[in-house]
Amino acid sequence: MSYSNEIIENVKYLRTTNANEAETRKKVIDLILEEVLGWSSRDIAYEEKIQEDGSTKYADYIISNANYSLLVEAKRINIGFKLPQSAQPRLNKAFVKEDVGSAIIQARDYCRQKSIPFAMVTNGDQWIIFPACRTDGVSFEESTAIIFDSIEDVLINRNEYFKSLVSRKGFLEENLKIELLGRTIDQIEDRRLNKFFKGTSSNLNPVYPFIESEITLAFSDSLITTDAELLEKCYVSNSDRQKFDQKIQMHLQKKEAIFSKNIIRPLRPKESKLFNKKIEGTSQLNRPLAILLLGSVGSGKSTFLEYTYKVASQSFFSGGHEYNPQWIKIDFRNYSAQENSLDFIYNNIFEIITDENYPFNDNEKVILKAYHQEIEALKKGPLALFGSKEEIQKKIAEKIYNDYQNKKPYIDKLLKFYSSKSPVFVVIDNVDQFESEEVQSTIFSNSIAFAGKLNINLIIAMRESTYINHRNSPTFDAFDFDPILIEPPEISSVISKRFTLAEQLLQGKKCSFTSLNGAKFDVNNLADFISLTKSSVLGTEIGNRIDVLANHDVRLALRMTREFLANGYTDPAKAINFHQTGKPYKLPPHEAFRSILLGNRSVYDESYSVIGNPLDSKLNQNNSELLRLFILAGLVRQYSLNSSVFITAEDIKNALAEIGFKENIVLQVLKDLCEKRFIHTKSHKIADMQSSFYPSRLGGHVIKVLLGDLAFIENILMDTFISDNEIWHNLKQLSEQVSYERSNIVKRLKIRIERVQTFYTYMQKLYSPLLEQAKIRNLETIWLTNPLEEAQKDLYANCERAITRATQNYG
Repeated sequence: MSYSNEIIENVKYLRTTNANEAETRKKVIDLILEEVLGWSSRDIAYEEKIQEDGSTKYADYIISNANYSLLVEAKRINIGFKLPQSAQPRLNKAFVKEDVGSAIIQARDYCRQKSIPFAMVTNGDQWIIFPACRTDGVSFEESTAIIFDSIEDVLINRNEYFKSLVSRKGFLEENLKIELLGRTIDQIEDRRLNKFFKGTSSNLNPVYPFIESEITLAFSDSLITTDAELLEKCYVSNSDRQKFDQKIQMHLQKKEAIFSKNIIRPLRPKESKLFNKKIEGTSQLNRPLAILLLGSVGSGKSTFLEYTYKVASQSFFSGGHEYNPQWIKIDFRNYSAQENSLDFIYNNIFEIITDENYPFNDNEKVILKAYHQEIEALKKGPLALFGSKEEIQKKIAEKIYNDYQNKKPYIDKLLKFYSSKSPVFVVIDNVDQFESEEVQSTIFSNSIAFAGKLNINLIIAMRESTYINHRNSPTFDAFDFDPILIEPPEISSVISKRFTLAEQLLQGKKCSFTSLNGAKFDVNNLADFISLTKSSVLGTEIGNRIDVLANHDVRLALRMTREFLANGYTDPAKAINFHQTGKPYKLPPHEAFRSILLGNRSVYDESYSVIGNPLDSKLNQNNSELLRLFILAGLVRQYSLNSSVFITAEDIKNALAEIGFKENIVLQVLKDLCEKRFIHTKSHKIADMQSSFYPSRLGGHVIKVLLGDLAFIENILMDTFISDNEIWHNLKQLSEQVSYERSNIVKRLKIRIERVQTFYTYMQKLYSPLLEQAKIRNLETIWLTNPLEEAQKDLYANCERAITRATQNYG
């Protein structure tokens, strides 16, 4: 006999025997919950204590996972519920009355005591499901219930619908939320502090306007426009090959190799000259060179290309030959997706080669020789009819000029001729500025066809992920590329060289500015300011933070350093005075870190910051708010123990499904963690359910360092959703006090710290259900970590130190 038949027979029998509640539960309700709906004893809390009006009562069943919960109130089978005709009635007085009303109100009140959103009332035969504790402003009386009016309705007539709502699988899919509330999100109000408080205005370093142009040049991510001498001073030729971070005790993983064959890595000492040899050996090749220059975002591909041309192979390109090799670079950063990519290539080349000083503009040496064969054919053919030499020359000039105006035939002629005399390199850079695979594919195919038609050397620079997305396309299959991998250089070396350049640029420059106390302050040599800033960054906590936050992205590291120089000094007069008198000066790390986090904004907002918020998954769901933190903590734990195992999306999905989260939520969080650079996929591809993951160094520092950092927590709390009413009003009130308190620095700091600790305690409370459910369901040990608890000691110690320092400095 099936469970359904057994339960139906039990109901019939219990009706005739006037069975009590205990028998009803044992012979009907327990079987339905466990055998029909698939809940196990780990999912159900039985007879949980509820304190109400000084008395102790007990909830019959509370079914829960980490996402949401359902209270089940059982009644004996012979308490008949008087039900309306509608299967989905309003919970108004017309329905909520007599025995059924008492049961519904009792369940609702229990739910409100325990903050449980849904309730189900049953006598074993009739089942009523309804929203008991709403946070969306809809009243209980305006809410709708779902009624199953008999055991046959539950187990036969509408069994699939019943299971879709309250089975374990239906819970995972959040069907009950959709059916009763019309949505799965529950963060309706605007409850982020940065929507109400804009903080103090970001104070620009008063020295910065006097050094801005030099800093912009020295810390530009586009040194490609500068001269060779400047490029050589700033270029870093060694890669970052760190494999273990001692501070956080975590193995640093790398993505899987793209090519099975050996790939040249020019930033490694033994391979530093191999690319130059390839370039300079093209004269002896029977076929043109085709090179794929690959690297991650901000790894320095463009800088490497420019360095190769202007410095490393400079003698090859300007060797005093009759026809020197040519380097024609086309940067797709200026390309519009509405343009034809082949036209863009031709227009850029035309602009370059028609410059009056460009070698192709030599009429005798290049242009006429390029057209020689066609001119001779015209003379023997159509132009032979013209007797006058002047007329022939005029027609030839018209022909060349018409080609010049049409651009393409003119460029084809000149490039084809010149490449027969000397190597010509067309360099295609930044092809992946557009995420559209169709646009990228068109650029690749047009570039390859262009180079193949004219028999010229082609270099295409792109991200590794872009190549992965296109490597099986016919375009790449048909072309034999030599791969070159640009590994990210050491961030500290890059920053050091840029500071040195800034010092040189500012040597001897003077300025006067108004200091923090209102006095005029003169600086005789602004290079001194750069010198003291350099000493505050290199080899210090600030420099390490820039390195970690950049996560191998040189472009981002340079941007953070510029923002730190612009906003990181509140009192440069004091710093310069200390430096000039030979006293050591240490820039407060929290000031520098805050300026890096905020940039030119006055309050933290993830959308504008260099670092994402690990304490808000931005899914508009309270119970999934800390999923970023939960998943990241698990990955960091894994790589603190073992560096050889990648964690798959399937592993993560299964673990999260156990505690109550469906696949699309998990995948969205994984994608966000990758976008925020907290984790990476093993394969270079965008995260999907076939991906494997590992934490970045940044992700490791978030879990093991930044969660205990006062400046970090104080800033990210401003962009974290607060669902608890009491906590929200408390944090708002504390934020108002921070805004109003200006005169007493120590008092203001104590209010700020109280706000941080209130927020942190709330985050711990919010994380607790995730951890509890992971333990209940015996997940692997990597998922049983509590990063907030582990970081609390450091955070509170930092708070104490901050108050001590403030008291010493300000009384």
